[in-house]
Amino acid sequence: MRSIPLHRRHRRAIAVLLLTVLAVGSVAAQANSQAQERDRINLGRLAQGPAIIGGGFVIGEPSGISAKLWFVDTGFAVDAMAAWSFRTNRSLYLHASGIYHLALIETQGGRYIVPSVGFGVTNTYGDEVGVGLRLPVALSLMPFVELPLEFYAELAPGIGIIPETDPEFGAGIGVRFYLPL
Repeated sequence: MRSIPLHRRHRRAIAVLLLTVLAVGSVAAQANSQAQERDRINLGRLAQGPAIIGGGFVIGEPSGISAKLWFVDTGFAVDAMAAWSFRTNRSLYLHASGIYHLALIETQGGRYIVPSVGFGVTNTYGDEVGVGLRLPVALSLMPFVELPLEFYAELAPGIGIIPETDPEFGAGIGVRFYLPL
C-alpha cells in the first residue's frame, strides 16, 4: 500500500482544525455553570418545553433560509441552512452546525444578548461538489418580551476539504422567528 504525502497546506489545515476542536471542547466544559445560570432565566412562554425551534433568513455570503433547534436547558443548538452562494462557481449551499450558546446576557427590558460558537459541515453543489468544515461565531439579540425573534450576525471561517483544501469564509446577518417545541 502506497502512502500519500501530506502537503504543507494540508498539514496547516489539519493543525487549525485540531486546535479549533480543542478550543470548542474547552468551552463546552463550562456547560455546568452555564446551565445553572440558564435555570434562573425566564424566556417567557417559549421556555415551557425542552426546546424552541426557529426559522428565518440570512443575507450575506451565502444568502438563504435558516433553521435552528435550540435546547434551552443545555444551551446547545443545531443550526441548518439552505442558501445560494455567490462565489465564483455560484452554487447551492447547505450547512449543518452544532452551536453552543456561551451565555444569555439579560439587558434592561427583558432582552437577551447571546454570544455563541460552533462547529459544522458545509456542502456546495455547483460546477463541482464541495465539502468543507465551518467554525461559526455569532452574536444574537433576542427581544423575547415583545416578539419571539432572534436577530443575529455570524462570521464563519472554515476549510474546504473537497475538491481542494482551501480556506473559506462566510458571513451574514439574519432573523429567526421562534416557536415552543
